[in-house]
Amino acid sequence: MLKANKKLIIILIFTLITGQISIPFSAYAGADEKQEIYKIMQEINQKNQELDAPSGSLKKFCYNYKNDKRKLDKKDTSIMWKDYDRKNIKKRISTVSAKKEVKWLFRLLRSQYGLYTYYGGDKKFVKAKKAILKEIDKKDYIKVKKYQRLLHKHLSFITDSHLAIGEELFMADVRLFSNESIKYIKDNTHFYKEENPDDEIISINGHKPDVYLKRAIDEDGRLTYFPYAMLEQKENICSYNIQYQSGKTESITLKPARYSYKKTIKRFYGYDKYDDLAYVEMNQAYMDWETPKERKRFLKDVKDMKKKKQLVFDLRNNTGGDGSLIDEWFKKYTKKSLLPNYSTLRIRPIWISNKKELKEMDDFAKSYGLKRNGKYYYCQDPKHQYLENGDKQIFVLTSRMTSSAAEAMTDALKNIKNVVTIGTNTGGVLINMANYSMAMPYSGLFLQFGACLQYFDSSYFKESYGIEPDIYLTGKNLNKRLEKFFKIYVK
Repeated sequence: MLKANKKLIIILIFTLITGQISIPFSAYAGADEKQEIYKIMQEINQKNQELDAPSGSLKKFCYNYKNDKRKLDKKDTSIMWKDYDRKNIKKRISTVSAKKEVKWLFRLLRSQYGLYTYYGGDKKFVKAKKAILKEIDKKDYIKVKKYQRLLHKHLSFITDSHLAIGEELFMADVRLFSNESIKYIKDNTHFYKEENPDDEIISINGHKPDVYLKRAIDEDGRLTYFPYAMLEQKENICSYNIQYQSGKTESITLKPARYSYKKTIKRFYGYDKYDDLAYVEMNQAYMDWETPKERKRFLKDVKDMKKKKQLVFDLRNNTGGDGSLIDEWFKKYTKKSLLPNYSTLRIRPIWISNKKELKEMDDFAKSYGLKRNGKYYYCQDPKHQYLENGDKQIFVLTSRMTSSAAEAMTDALKNIKNVVTIGTNTGGVLINMANYSMAMPYSGLFLQFGACLQYFDSSYFKESYGIEPDIYLTGKNLNKRLEKFFKIYVK
């Protein structure tokens, strides 16, 4: 009877994940599969245990506000914070107005943009400003669409996915490439083609094989290795050269990976529990002022989550929201304050002069472990954190839609033992935050920017490239593959 109940539980959980009725299966994970997933879990634990924020100083990213360069003044702040309305965008503006707005924009970036120094400071931004002004000065008027293109063209050295001008983000066009036509196997540290286990792969494109060969779930739900690469290129194909120990070489072709889940979101939040397992569907980092019911339910359910031996966090459709929710969840689940795997530098609001409001900002920053130094709040190299979780397991499902606060959730979970991420690289939208949004004063173009730098080790997280999963899940019939994987290895 107990075995039958377990079978029913796993069928129900995958009905939720896949959105369809599962076909009953006759076998659970065998001894070999259990041993394999155990070894993989230990390998992932070892990797996550070594995660930490960069140890270098954040001073190099602090701007010298004492120099004689123009910053925001009272006149500047008086024209800010207009309610944004798309209908108010001008079709064209005079070159005089455009030049005024450009100079205002660059004073704003210098004064409050958290990544100003990170992206080159005055040397890069002044050069960009001069180039924009030179192109604007050709006629008496300029179309706003053309003006917007000029701003993006000359600020293209920025790859901050939270920065937006005119609804258009500064996000690098990075795509995941793969090839699932050939399976590869790994024996300790050696890689082979599945059909030829006697000829070790020495290198791929001059690099160690594990740079490209990543653990993945095949069409039968079994673990294998496929080649993957995150590339910033417009072409839809690339070729990599494989060198074998025998001296043989061959070329493999990678194409854009398929990873669209095409899932219709029917609920913001769902918590479904079955004995020792719970499925957590989290489609937004719920804002307290927008979805208070979902937020409260999510935090209330932590008490039950702690009782479960297995949690499945589905973040595949979560594009972000309120990052503070992650801190609250983590503290409730672990009884520890979250120490993320990045350092933080944030500019104190320059337009606030009221002492009471400044004190409130200082207290708010302090509550999140940030110290103050002049015009900056910072948390440099937070303490290393890796917490025990008994024999509990957490599986995190990610996709390229998993962005911003959802990526912060993915990062936070890696500080807990026995956590496995399955899917694709996350969206890569985490180096900054969208602290402020407004209408630009003359064109009416939407402007969104952040006053923060969240500084990662680039081998772990890179903007637009995201956080790499522990196990890739791409190709056709993704939910079927996931269902088969859990049947074979987990239950």
